[in-house]
Amino acid sequence: MSFAAEQRQRCDHLFQAFYQHPFLRSLADGTASRESVLHYVGQDNQYLTAFMRGYGQGIALSPDREWVRWFRDQITFLLEDETHPHHVMCEAFGVRYEDAQVRRMSPTAQAYINHMMLAGRDSLGVLMAALMPCPWTYIWAAQRQQSEDPVAVDNPFRGWWEFYASPQTDLILQDFTRRLDALAAQAGPAERERMALAFEDSCHHEIRFWQMAWTQETWDSSIDLGRSVLA
Repeated sequence: MSFAAEQRQRCDHLFQAFYQHPFLRSLADGTASRESVLHYVGQDNQYLTAFMRGYGQGIALSPDREWVRWFRDQITFLLEDETHPHHVMCEAFGVRYEDAQVRRMSPTAQAYINHMMLAGRDSLGVLMAALMPCPWTYIWAAQRQQSEDPVAVDNPFRGWWEFYASPQTDLILQDFTRRLDALAAQAGPAERERMALAFEDSCHHEIRFWQMAWTQETWDSSIDLGRSVLA
């Protein structure tokens, strides 16, 4: 079994939790609230901007120009293509994409990025393992949804699902998997262990990102939690 396949099997319970999260389910049945969706869009815009910096770390760790070119292409995809799902979500509520953007990440989004930035200080293999669950969970979930129970034609978020279930994103996932497996094959036992942990932690962060959107988490949420404990 390849390294990527092994991690996917080992973390299947996290993939299932990702798929069954009420925020994603609300996107599937079209009932997602304006507040949760726009909160997600604002945070995901910031998150993907930081994610590109993770690709920048990959460029710094790249062993050759072919790897540099690959990271460049992933950055271009995020800049030019992956804004489309955000636009779909904003259009569902008649909101301009620019008006949905925020200046600051929520605690959950910031924690996820901190995790990836730390992985980028390790090795290319650990960084790639930390980055991979983001595209993998989305593409897998969209493909499963469209295969088992395609979203309705009148679902306002239909374009979101179609984007992540598209052949283009599937090719990106296949290439990502191939590269991760190649890096794992070259890594020693200790590095492979760090790669596995980075992958697993990112899966947890993906679920928490849904929860962040579902609860519309802000930094003030921690103040509310503190007050509830004191009460």
